[in-house]
Amino acid sequence: MAAKRSKTILKGNDAKSNRTRGLLNVIYYALNSAASGVIITKRTGEIMYVNPSFLKIFGYDNKSEVIGKNATDFFTKKEVTSFSDVEAIINESREGTEEFFVRHKDGTLFLAEVSASNVSDHTGKVVGRMASFIDITDRKQLEKELRDSEKKLRQLSHRILDAQEEERKIIAHELHDGIGAALTNIKYALEQRIEDHPQEQESLEKPISLIENAIKDTSRISRSLRPSILDDMGVIPGIKWFCRDFQEAHSNITIKICIEVQEVDIREPLKLMMYRIVQEALNNVAKHSMAQNAKVSLIKAEGKLQLSIEDNGRGFDSQQTGDAGMGLSSMKERTQFSGGFFSIHSTPGKGTIIQASWPLELEKSDY
Repeated sequence: MAAKRSKTILKGNDAKSNRTRGLLNVIYYALNSAASGVIITKRTGEIMYVNPSFLKIFGYDNKSEVIGKNATDFFTKKEVTSFSDVEAIINESREGTEEFFVRHKDGTLFLAEVSASNVSDHTGKVVGRMASFIDITDRKQLEKELRDSEKKLRQLSHRILDAQEEERKIIAHELHDGIGAALTNIKYALEQRIEDHPQEQESLEKPISLIENAIKDTSRISRSLRPSILDDMGVIPGIKWFCRDFQEAHSNITIKICIEVQEVDIREPLKLMMYRIVQEALNNVAKHSMAQNAKVSLIKAEGKLQLSIEDNGRGFDSQQTGDAGMGLSSMKERTQFSGGFFSIHSTPGKGTIIQASWPLELEKSDY
């Protein structure tokens, strides 16, 4: 009976050993086939295992060139200083993913994403360290190219907006000083004709009335394109003037203005952006919201200039409308192109809040 139990125990041990070897083989093949470069070190940092991807990434031909080296040999002195040594890392139980400059076999440096963790035995004792390396040089280059592309796009967008505003300024000037002046001269000429020939007053009153309306329309269009107050006095007087003008044109909507900043607080490139956003937002209030009240606020808060236009109208489902409707995309683009953040908060039946904010301190390149 004892002999049978011994044979049973031996068979059980063999089966357990076979399962262990099978599991180790799976782990070994997984590490060997990993796309990232993997090393396993002793507590002191001496490399005990290296996979083929590590050799390829670092430019080595044989494992013998890497086995026995200390892991810190692959990092720059600056990087080694930053994390002391492998033993210190193990003692600190540092784990996670970081980016480091590491060395190819030929000494050239490249940026790698390094993920590391401790290796423990069956008792839980830390016996070494495992680290994986991914060459992120191409990724970083693509990210840089994307940032450069976005920067160029912003610059191009600025130039387009500047060109549009310059064109508006020219057209507004031509309307006011050209067509507006011509209509005024015609009106005066007709009025003079009436003075010289009173008998023609009845026949000329209607043309004079039409010309007066045309003069008013021309003046209104000119101001809408580019109000001179913006250039003469600044954006804060410009916003206040527009709100008063809007109130006169839409007597059914009460406008409240809350401006708690000074003209000097607003960077020059932002002034026209802010005016256009207020203009577009209030025009939307008049056209779509059915609101009785609206509020325009410009304040400083949390290191930002914050512009908001709020109404108590019928609101809309912003998830369905997105940025396509009611000039929202134009306001969003203007805000983002000038280095700001744009948001819309609206619920059907509960009004709408449009917010645009800009950091008080922006890099010159953002303009």
